[in-house]
Amino acid sequence: MSKTALIDGDMIVYKAAAASEVETRWEDGIWTLHSIEDEAVGIARDLVANVIKTLRVDDCMLFFTVGSTFRHEIFPNYKANRIGKRKPLGLSAIRDRLGDDYYCMSSPRLEADDLIGIFATGNPDAIAVSGDKDFATLPCDWFNNLTGERKQHTLEEANYNHLVQTLTGDATDGFEGIKGVGAVTAKRHLDKHGATWESVVSLYEKKGLTEEDALLTARLSYILRHEDYNTETKQIQLWHPRKLSKTKSK
Repeated sequence: MSKTALIDGDMIVYKAAAASEVETRWEDGIWTLHSIEDEAVGIARDLVANVIKTLRVDDCMLFFTVGSTFRHEIFPNYKANRIGKRKPLGLSAIRDRLGDDYYCMSSPRLEADDLIGIFATGNPDAIAVSGDKDFATLPCDWFNNLTGERKQHTLEEANYNHLVQTLTGDATDGFEGIKGVGAVTAKRHLDKHGATWESVVSLYEKKGLTEEDALLTARLSYILRHEDYNTETKQIQLWHPRKLSKTKSK
């Protein structure tokens, strides 16, 4: 059976754009920054080709985030910590040109991560490809193209990892879980008290927060799976604690 690599195109394009930038110092201390589009596109193509070669897949798809997402709707400050920070040159141009070589996909209100999650959890022959640690929250075959590691998380493991994320939050995306609670503390708490929603809420409330705070963090940190999205109506089903009833506690 042939395999398909579902690749985080956002990460590929960003890495290629950053790698192709060149700083130049001219006379009188004038500095400029430039990149050559063809070189940047070439780097991106090489990155994709390396994934295909490493995984020995027959096909691949690239996924991109375009515009705001449903997370911005439920939390306007989502990724607000990135506003004003300079992005590498030529991101949109590189993305557009990759569409000439590969099947590329984006969808309103969804991040690339969500699209990969939807496809990967609905297709046993798909391999999710991303360097984002959040992919540990998906019950699928996942290749981390930054570390070279390949893992297959069960539904129980994926749900457990999501609860860890709910407790810790994600500073890179601009939202907190419980201040001062890192992955080690979160896992210790879940292993002692059970990987349940009640266990998560109890620690939130112990720290002076509410169940509503926990639910918001859970929804922000959750990557959509195939059962959470209707491809025809484009309706999104936000994460709900009842999803945990499908698995046993860790």
